[in-house]
Amino acid sequence: MNIAKNTRVLSVALLGFWLLVALAFSGRFAFGGTLDRPFFRSNAIVIVFGGSDFLENGGVSLVATDFYLLDNIASGQAAPDIIGVDGVTVEFFGGANTPTSDGTARTNELLRIEGQTSGGVLTNVADFNVLDANDSLTAFGVDNNTDLDMASSFRVSQFYVTANTAFDVFAHASNLTTTNDFTSLGYADIGYFLFSQTTGSAAQNPAIGGQGRMTAINDLGDMSSGPTKVFDGGRRTARVPGTILQQAFSFIPIYFISNGDPGNTYDLSAGIGTIGATVTYTIYTP
Repeated sequence: MNIAKNTRVLSVALLGFWLLVALAFSGRFAFGGTLDRPFFRSNAIVIVFGGSDFLENGGVSLVATDFYLLDNIASGQAAPDIIGVDGVTVEFFGGANTPTSDGTARTNELLRIEGQTSGGVLTNVADFNVLDANDSLTAFGVDNNTDLDMASSFRVSQFYVTANTAFDVFAHASNLTTTNDFTSLGYADIGYFLFSQTTGSAAQNPAIGGQGRMTAINDLGDMSSGPTKVFDGGRRTARVPGTILQQAFSFIPIYFISNGDPGNTYDLSAGIGTIGATVTYTIYTP
């Protein structure tokens, strides 16, 4: 009787049995484990900054007063702003970013003599946006080409935008005010041009991929009926890693009084008076 041989056969048979049992139950029981699921989300963000308020109201700059979230907002709709205050633009000239409402920070003349044969040098003393008794003017020679105009007196302001996504800019002109001989003027008599430039070292032009400046908007009359697109964006302002200011792009609205004369923005026949309006800029989803 070969006991060793029979024992080996029995051992093999038992091993096979337990393998079958293991296979039968392997589909019914899960083996233990630890799951980890790292997850990150970057919202579509547009930050707008300039002045907290106009200088005469105690405003300072630079301050971010608009923080837009563009996620899940349909194209052509205003993006929600989670900062509940409105900011203001700042002066463009001189790089001081002064948030003035009437251009007092700039040093270009409100009125100027042109075509004079000699002289006509204006020394404009603050308040820089008006001619007053504090100013002085040198004598000037006159011929048939000498005239007075506002060609150098455009209103230039700016605001900054930093974004990680494409965006559009809409503008709305409202609250038109006029006095004296200018009461016959309207929104269309304030000319408009939206200039822009890359400001920060880590920024790029967001117009690429979009239409950029809307060339059909030439005066405030074109945006007085409601929010009107003035910039069609195609990409984010942030080009490479950097700070908010380094990734900023600057929008520079330019306004000027227009009386229909292509070579002159003002003529003495227009008389005296003032004209002004409020332009509100808002970020929209492209």
